[in-house]
Amino acid sequence: MQIKVVKAPSMKEAMEQVKEELGRDAVILHTKKYREGGFMGYKGKEVVEVTAAIEENAQDNQLKSRAKRSISTEPERQTGNRLDIVSKAAPMPNTILSQYKTNGTEAGVHMAEAPITAPVFKPLTPENAGENLQASGMMTSDTVEEVNVATKEDGQVTPVNDMQSVVQPVMIASNPEDAEKIQRLEAELAQMKTLLTQVMSKDQPQDEVSLQEALRRQEVDEDILKDMAAKTAAGDMLMDSLDKRAPEVVAGYLEGKMNFAEGITLNKHGVRIVALIGATGVGKTTTLAKIAARFVLERNIRAALITADTYRISAVEQLKTYSDIIGLPLEIVYSPDELKVAIHKHRDKDLILIDTAGRSQHNDYQMRELQDFLAVDSRIEKHLVMSATTKNRDVAEILQKFSVCEPGRVIFTKTDETSTLGMIVNLLADKDISLSFMTNGQSVPDDIIPASADKLAALLLRE
Repeated sequence: MQIKVVKAPSMKEAMEQVKEELGRDAVILHTKKYREGGFMGYKGKEVVEVTAAIEENAQDNQLKSRAKRSISTEPERQTGNRLDIVSKAAPMPNTILSQYKTNGTEAGVHMAEAPITAPVFKPLTPENAGENLQASGMMTSDTVEEVNVATKEDGQVTPVNDMQSVVQPVMIASNPEDAEKIQRLEAELAQMKTLLTQVMSKDQPQDEVSLQEALRRQEVDEDILKDMAAKTAAGDMLMDSLDKRAPEVVAGYLEGKMNFAEGITLNKHGVRIVALIGATGVGKTTTLAKIAARFVLERNIRAALITADTYRISAVEQLKTYSDIIGLPLEIVYSPDELKVAIHKHRDKDLILIDTAGRSQHNDYQMRELQDFLAVDSRIEKHLVMSATTKNRDVAEILQKFSVCEPGRVIFTKTDETSTLGMIVNLLADKDISLSFMTNGQSVPDDIIPASADKLAALLLRE
């Protein structure tokens, strides 16, 4: 959709201007009257401002028709031995429109204030003039044949194929856009970038928080906010964060930006083996108990627990308590060989959950030890457990250091202990690793959520 603001001394003149620039299919979005000039509006001239829009498809049809007429009726301008073929209007390229879908954001306002770079020109040969005009968007493939007309010479029409004897190379922009077309397009896009802010924020209450601002308060990176503005419908970033559509907008963007595992998927045949790894104190043991309880109590799955966290006696005792309550067998292993034996022993189960000792990402020896421990069985699915209270910089380092163990999933714990969760998006955006679970409390088995775009969006927009 193209949106345009016109100003005129009267409503009649404004409507005529809208009709001339956007066509008969234009839709009026907003009108207002005010005084311009004078002293604080006193003795100023009355101005009518009309905001109008037109669907891109409708405008394309009008522009194509207008471009075709201009090719056949516009008089050629010939200066010396150079001929300029001018098209008054052409469809707006989608590639350029996509660059300006930051409409209505603060980034868009800054872009609108930036100076426009002058176009660069280069000569094209007469032989490829038609093809370059087609590539620039000044004409369609259907009209290239019709436009193989250069000029009227002594009342005769000379084909473009014989252009060598008539004209020198036509000059068009090298991007490749015709200079006049680029200037007109950039001027219109500059208006579009600031229009949505004016229209949508005009009557916005002071206490209303936009979707963009809500995500910024969640500490989502500015680069991600700009990308989201470019990939969502124009103006969505300025909607009220409490709007019922806001979670849908965020979830729709996250679906394409991150991967979600939505928990653990069991095998149709054979055992699924899952190991939780991570730094100390992130809640691996409690999280493992929550997962086990969910599968056993809610889905009646046959499962077994294995703990390799023999560094902390309390961890073994804690898991032993959980296993007794749930009614699951628990194996305690001290070496990779013992882990291999324990996995083989419970090969008839549907799910084997392995708790590992916490490892510091700064201790290379511990990381190699964990890597060797998990290498005993290639079927082990590794879930890296991290706390949502960790700083952006630290979680990025943890993910990088634990990558030697090749985790395919991430679990974020303690989402109830922090007011900002943008770090999750910042860390996992555009990465292959998937978010599998989020935990939001100490209660077993209730406080755990299989991760999805909808659920993460809801947490990001929570009050």
